[in-house]
Amino acid sequence: ERLKCVNPFKLMVYKKTQIMVVSLFLIAVCIPVQTQELEGRILIDIGHSSQDIQRILNDLVRELQLNNYDVEFTMSILYLDPYDVLVIAAPTKPFAAEELDSIHQFVEKGGGLLLLGESGVLSTENVENFNVLASYYGFEFQRDVVVDTENNMVLDKPYPEIPFIENFADHPVTRNVRKIFLVSGCSMILSKKAQSLAWGGEDTYGDRLSEIYDFRGGTYDPSLEKKGSDLIVMACTESGTGKVVALGDTSLFRGRSATGEPWSQDPLEYYDHKRLALNIFDWISVKTESAQVQVLVAHAEDLIAQGRYEEAIAILEDLKSLSPRIVGWSTVRDVTLLLTRANQGLEADRLLEEGKKYLDEFNCEEASKSIEKAFTIYENHGNTQKIQECVSLLTECGDKEALLAKADLLLEEGRTLFLQKEYAEALEKTEEARIVYENLGNTEGVGNCDDLTEEIQNYQRKEQQTEEELQRNRIILAVLLIVATAIIVVLYVWRRMRTREEREELRPYTYRRRDEY
Repeated sequence: ERLKCVNPFKLMVYKKTQIMVVSLFLIAVCIPVQTQELEGRILIDIGHSSQDIQRILNDLVRELQLNNYDVEFTMSILYLDPYDVLVIAAPTKPFAAEELDSIHQFVEKGGGLLLLGESGVLSTENVENFNVLASYYGFEFQRDVVVDTENNMVLDKPYPEIPFIENFADHPVTRNVRKIFLVSGCSMILSKKAQSLAWGGEDTYGDRLSEIYDFRGGTYDPSLEKKGSDLIVMACTESGTGKVVALGDTSLFRGRSATGEPWSQDPLEYYDHKRLALNIFDWISVKTESAQVQVLVAHAEDLIAQGRYEEAIAILEDLKSLSPRIVGWSTVRDVTLLLTRANQGLEADRLLEEGKKYLDEFNCEEASKSIEKAFTIYENHGNTQKIQECVSLLTECGDKEALLAKADLLLEEGRTLFLQKEYAEALEKTEEARIVYENLGNTEGVGNCDDLTEEIQNYQRKEQQTEEELQRNRIILAVLLIVATAIIVVLYVWRRMRTREEREELRPYTYRRRDEY
């Protein structure tokens, strides 16, 4: 009875509203949440240190994960291809030859490497083993402790072995970093291939006798120890397409779980430590997807220049399948243009092979058509080697008339460009025409090309000489102007002095005339 009383129109509207709400809910559920792009995959080695590196760097790892890095710990560093950055902290065990080779290949191919030292943990032998790796990139960690008896961290008391570092180079790693401290860190010596990023203050030095003084700082010995700006605590270099940063301390990135009294907060939270850590990983994480794409685009462009079109197309087709959101619309445009060029080059190769086949069958007419088309494409690509091959084949085919017309056209283009004062392009076209004439045995054409080349070069020399003369004239004019100005000043001063002398001579006469009256 109640249903009979319900307005059918209202019931229909109610049902449609329910369907719409459910549909919108299902659509919202099905749409994936857009996540931020992964900044890079980081691998931290824990297999070469006697320290609990995982516990020491646990808070740093959490901070990196919050900034869209994927971080893993590992006991093995032999398989590094899936990662963007490798971190090696305070190693106390030597590296095997296979491990060193794996690291070097990883960096050469674009991987990032972070080397963290630590005083006290590294014995003399440990430092030597560590430097087998570090010296390859221009760093040599020292067996010392960086101390500063004046400018240091005060907790429950002053700690000379926790010196403040406030001197930084202008570099992406140190952007917005003004102040950090080291916690029993060590210094390093650099070769020419490495660049200094941070160094000590006036009273900061590397104490090699620290163990004797129980890390309280001894007397600075200039014959043994570095001081001030010579005391390098952080540096970087680039090797192959990869980047490397070396820092003489691990403890400044410690979390509270790896510290105790008298710390009131994580060392990572002090001053600019967190900013420094993020800067380091932002700079060395060069194998992120967008960066890899740029490397591959450049590689494909090189392959096209070498005439290796199939290899270039394979790379570009893979890149074309990537989302524009990841690689950017400008990269998509570049990939499309390169793909067009590569396909054109591949078509030119096909036409060239087709022309050779016709030539083997003594079908010169069809051979000329195919080779001429290939010649045009190679000419647009500037592939001189292939152009010469086409010219040779066309000459063999006997199509001298077409080649002669082509050479005449190139020579005419050279003359036009010369009149437009596009000398470099004019020389290029003239040289291409000369190649054709030379292969045809057309000495007149070769002579015309040589004459035009000489004329172009003469004009280039004249313009250069004119510019040099203008420069000399400017200098001469400036000198003359200075000399003239000096003469005018001297004459003016002399005239003033002369006028004063004349007045002095007249003054007694004036007085005498007055006395007579």
